[in-house]
Parts: sequence; C-alpha cells; structure tokens
Amino acid sequence: MRISNAAEVNSVVSTRSENSKNRLSLKNLMQKFDAQVSDISMYLALFERQARTAGIEETEWVPQLISLLPLDLAQIIIKEPEEKMQDYLNVKEVLLDRFKMKPETFRLKFTQHQRKPGALWRELVFELRNYLDGWLDGLEVRDFENLKNLMISDQIKRRVAGEVKEHFLDEWGKVS
Repeated sequence: MRISNAAEVNSVVSTRSENSKNRLSLKNLMQKFDAQVSDISMYLALFERQARTAGIEETEWVPQLISLLPLDLAQIIIKEPEEKMQDYLNVKEVLLDRFKMKPETFRLKFTQHQRKPGALWRELVFELRNYLDGWLDGLEVRDFENLKNLMISDQIKRRVAGEVKEHFLDEWGKVS
C-alpha cells in the first residue's frame, strides 16, 4: 500500500515539475505582448504555434498566456467566470473582442495587407493566412459552399452603389 501511494505521489510531483518546465520554457520563448507594436491576432497565432512546439497541453495555455500579457489584459481575462477563464478559445475571443478584431476587421486586414519592406514573402503568407482564418472563423464558415457564398457577397458589397449599401445596411451583416 505504501509503495503504490509513494509511486502516485512521485507521479504527481513529476507531472507538476514537467508542467513547471513547460511554463518556464514558453515564457523564455516569447516576448510579452505589447499592444503598441504587436497585432493581437498575430501574437495569439504565434503563441499557439509556440505552445504546440513546446509540447504544452491546451489545458495549460491560459495560464501560460496570462503570464505573457500586460496586467490590464490579464485583468480582463480574470474577470471572466472561472469555467470560461480556463477555456483558451473563450480567452482568445475575449482578447480579440477587446481589440475589436471582428470578422469585418479581419476581412479588411486580409484584403488590404501588404508585405512590409524587407519582410520575407513567407511572412506575408503567414499574416494573410492568419487574417483569412480570423475572417472565416468569425463568420463560422466551415464548408466550401459557405465560403463561395461569402466570396460572392463580398464582391457584391464592393461593387454596389453607396445608396444601395445604406438601404441594405442591416442585412449586410447577415449575408457575410
């Protein structure tokens, strides 16, 4: 009985120490988020990639992320109900809302984004993919048919006259 209890205690201690190592390594892999110079959606994409690379379980992502955020953003997350605060996807949504990163914002970033001077083309591809994913995820586009409808409605919105846009303003949100 004592041997099995000792083995369980060692297992728990080992798991905790592994989690501590992961927590330290991710903090060393990334800089803290700075809203003045970083785009929150790009930062979260980098965070997710680094967390996966470091082998951190998704259940540990929220504490890891909170340690990388400035105090004012961490406080926004902490104000969430506890069960929502532990859900990374909910925390991500809260942060994107805080920075007004709605589907329309992602659409604009996707269609207007340009390569920065001196940046690699692969960086542009990563940024465009991130903005497209944000746009599609925000509108819950999950299949090819919905994607086609979105692309067609987006093209119509771009080509229609201003007075028509104003007339259908309430319905535009439903179409895209």
